[in-house]
Amino acid sequence: MVCQLPEAVTNQLREEVQEYLKTRPDLGPADLAQYTTLAESTVRTWLRGTIPGGFEVIEEMRRVLDQARAGDILAPGGGEALVLTEDATKRVRKVSRLGNLYATQTVKRIGEVLDYCAEQCAIGLITADFGVGKTFAVQAWRRKNVGKVESTVFEFDEFSSTNKVDFVRVMARQFGIASQVGSQNGGLVFRDLCDYLRRNPCLLIFDQCETLRPRVCQVIRQIWDRTHDAGVGVVMLAAPILLQRLMAGKMVDLGALTSRIGIFAPLAGLTRPEMAAIVKGEGFVEVDEAAFELWNKAVAGSMRRLVRSLDLLRVKHAGKRISEKTIAGVASMLWGMSVTTTEVAS
Repeated sequence: MVCQLPEAVTNQLREEVQEYLKTRPDLGPADLAQYTTLAESTVRTWLRGTIPGGFEVIEEMRRVLDQARAGDILAPGGGEALVLTEDATKRVRKVSRLGNLYATQTVKRIGEVLDYCAEQCAIGLITADFGVGKTFAVQAWRRKNVGKVESTVFEFDEFSSTNKVDFVRVMARQFGIASQVGSQNGGLVFRDLCDYLRRNPCLLIFDQCETLRPRVCQVIRQIWDRTHDAGVGVVMLAAPILLQRLMAGKMVDLGALTSRIGIFAPLAGLTRPEMAAIVKGEGFVEVDEAAFELWNKAVAGSMRRLVRSLDLLRVKHAGKRISEKTIAGVASMLWGMSVTTTEVAS
């Protein structure tokens, strides 16, 4: 294939598509190809960088990417649900701080999903990698809405995520409902729980949902089915793997839940412009460009990683120039990462 466009143009679009696919683990080259004039093999090899990009390839991939971002095609849930994502290209001058948390796009999107599900009594799914700030964003939203929106957070553990009876019993106990002992009484506890929620509607926020067994997902769906008309909404927080499982549609229990989700938020975490604004706001102004690129790659959208690295740099390198070697040392010390730098030893 003849390369008809500059390599810089092709590489930029390829990176944009790859970044988008990171936020949508349920999609692949075959999904993109069905909305283009290109063969699946062409899309796949182009994404790998094996072939250059001609006019047709670039035009088709740009079109399908823009349409997917806008939610016109390839929306989770078959296109009937709302989809919220971050805009990695948005310019950022300053990121305000909320205690130990920054008001990033991720935090704002999570707040929007919580607002939507509380107002519409809907089911929402928020997926993002560990450390991007899902739990802290929920805490900030709940503090902001004290006295306005009744909500409760349930964090799954190794037992409640795999046993539906244990799940409903722990939930019942959380609401002060006397639970019956014995697996044969799980149904009684479930119905008592639903009756209580109908009398006392609130927003149910479930954390660590990537650990759930299908049967527990089914129970969450059944709780919502029996209570949403009384004002109960549900928000599920999970790692991206849950979205991938739901979109695969291979299990009835998961399919029933997927069909009822009203809003999806597949989030990628901290964007490059946001990280640059935060680093500058924290007083680190002498950061080499190559060092920042390495730092951004090591953080990988994680607010937790960024905060830890800032704390270490503040102690060890306050007021000093930050080089690639500095970031490589931080990555090795904090996360055991071995990164390659472009610096030449003098």
